[in-house]
Amino acid sequence: MSSADHRKPASPSFAALVQSFFAEHLTQQRALSPQTVAAYRDAFVLFLDFAQTRLHKTPTTLSLADLTPAAYAHHAGRPTDPVR
Repeated sequence: MSSADHRKPASPSFAALVQSFFAEHLTQQRALSPQTVAAYRDAFVLFLDFAQTRLHKTPTTLSLADLTPAAYAHHAGRPTDPVR
């Protein structure tokens, strides 16, 4: 076997995961209304704005490794420490 046979399969791109989420999961598997899908879309627009402004990443260059809950919470103006 060549060394190429031992490589891990490439992870799907972030863009491919988002497309699958909208095209398959929300509309087909969950059968959500168009209004609900639009609400998810609007939330993703805000998320992609975060990626662009905070991480300096375009949707095509964004990877799951770039994402941390703390960074997004900070961007959204939410504290990351639990309330005591």
